[in-house]
Amino acid sequence: GEVTDMSLVVLNRYTRALSVVILTFITGQGAAAEINWIKVKRDGAKVDIRSEFVVHAPANDVYAALLSYDKFAEMGHTFVDSRYIEPAADGTPRIYTRTEGCIVFFCKTIERYARLEIESQQHIRVVAEPERSDAVSSVESWSLRSEGGSTVIEYRHEIDTGFRMPPLLGTMIIRRSVKDGTQKAAVRIQELALASRTVTLASN
Repeated sequence: GEVTDMSLVVLNRYTRALSVVILTFITGQGAAAEINWIKVKRDGAKVDIRSEFVVHAPANDVYAALLSYDKFAEMGHTFVDSRYIEPAADGTPRIYTRTEGCIVFFCKTIERYARLEIESQQHIRVVAEPERSDAVSSVESWSLRSEGGSTVIEYRHEIDTGFRMPPLLGTMIIRRSVKDGTQKAAVRIQELALASRTVTLASN
């Protein structure tokens, strides 16, 4: 009957979803994200951060995860608020983020309004609007390349904060903080990517 048929549909979807979760663990997709290298340069208020890390998820799912700004705040860590806002006049997507973080004893909250420039599924660029942001300038970029079933991400953030950090906060201390933040970000990006993949496969 109709009720039985509906029950079979629900059961079938549940079975597929469960199979995807099991497959994720069997195929090793639950492996931890890995950091290949991190470089930090500082010149007064200007900081140039570069890193490369590996996320064990397909590139298209990682790309979708990196565009999930409405979910960044849910990931915790430094993001307190993150969301899409009204697009620019030319149609370019725009985002708002508010981050709170500390390096040893130095804590800072930074608000950012930015343009999300999507050059391709392999390159994402986020350019802050200085007149509305707590930074003189900020350009963040993500470059993706597939490597087997994983994705290698090259990340760069060039920022001029407009304020001088205490002299005691040398490059090595900043680098340790960046390494910790990069590791947490990589894990969360991987979680978002795998969650997106699981939902997609389960709905097919």
